[in-house]
Amino acid sequence: MKKLSLLVFSLICAISLQAGTGIFGAYVTIGGTKYKSSASYGGSEATLGAASLGSFDVDTDSLIFSQAETLTYQNSGHSTFEFAAAYRVRLASDSKSTDPSAYSFISMVDNIDLGNGDEKGEFTGGTVDFLAGIAAPLTETVYAIDIVHKVGAWEGGDNFEKLANLNDTSPGSTDWGATDAFTANFTVVPEPNTYALIAGIFGLAYIALKRRQA
Repeated sequence: MKKLSLLVFSLICAISLQAGTGIFGAYVTIGGTKYKSSASYGGSEATLGAASLGSFDVDTDSLIFSQAETLTYQNSGHSTFEFAAAYRVRLASDSKSTDPSAYSFISMVDNIDLGNGDEKGEFTGGTVDFLAGIAAPLTETVYAIDIVHKVGAWEGGDNFEKLANLNDTSPGSTDWGATDAFTANFTVVPEPNTYALIAGIFGLAYIALKRRQA
């Protein structure tokens, strides 16, 4: 009887976790590699932010944001709509923003029916280059990409935003003030001639110092 009670309790909890509407998976493709936004999501993809996206020369390389998908559940007459991915590129030393105006938004095609009340929003074929607008630095500089998966949801007679982020990967009703974006870092390196310029400056300084000491 005790085991049966525990089983019933577990089933009730499982059902309650999937009540209404929410996000159960979020994925992005950056630089040709598909990542799951959080280790909490299923799939064999690498977790975004678990390692650097790499090192890049902004004059010769690109870092393309080409695809994103957000998987949602809905039941009891609830629905999801207006899927979008929001992204922001910043210096890694800067703070994440909770202001939606700091982000750029890409709308997704929604109403992709997965069955059993589950749905997917997705965009493909994107050409957003995260390196665009970044100037070649004098020294190696670490940047960060912040991503939030946004879904509109109707439940209880009202509309809400569902913002999947590190604070809540399967959100109920959320707001931007509580967002903690999924983040990945990448490094921007100086151009080769910049390295040569720096070496030349240090070389001239060294020669000048030696002459003063002579």
